[in-house]
Amino acid sequence: MCGRFSVYIDDVELKNRFPSHDVAPFLGVKITNFAPTMEMPVIIENQVVNMKWGLIPSWSQNKSFANKLINARCETLLEKPSFKNLVNTQRCIVPSNGFYEWDPVSKLPYFIKPADSSLMNFCGLHTLWMDENRRPVNTFTIITTKSNQIMSEIHNRMPVILEQGSEHKWLDRANSFAEVRNLVKPISDSSISISRIEKVI
Repeated sequence: MCGRFSVYIDDVELKNRFPSHDVAPFLGVKITNFAPTMEMPVIIENQVVNMKWGLIPSWSQNKSFANKLINARCETLLEKPSFKNLVNTQRCIVPSNGFYEWDPVSKLPYFIKPADSSLMNFCGLHTLWMDENRRPVNTFTIITTKSNQIMSEIHNRMPVILEQGSEHKWLDRANSFAEVRNLVKPISDSSISISRIEKVI
């Protein structure tokens, strides 16, 4: 699961990793405790779009889905009505510098970040929903997978984190989901570091 993460991103690294995107919407966005229903810039195939966290399917009659669909389990993406029509053409990347998870026993939070403190890119899906006043609302969900070995000591799920260099393959709509499915997996233990913290600020 991924229920909180940090969007405190190095602007220079973001520009280097996504040279064909206008990343201006990210400049000045520094949120260390990003929560469901909050809005942030999200990267799609050829642009950056502000979206709210918590996917609302286009066919939904109201926004109640948002809090239920902050995550999408990779194992059931092709089965769930909310996701199966998005996997081929509505993929996105949610940039971060790390996410939080709470130990089920001590209840203390841990911060999980890249081992080299670089950018952490989550695999996501996005869609456009029209509210009751016919105003467009862009929303996204983060895809999760089973935890790698070191993460499993805290929780049995973790977000799908893209390995550096695979971002554009994931975003390219010319690639079917079958062609990018191999990217949807737990990241290696050596790619992340886990630190216990006193509280999430």
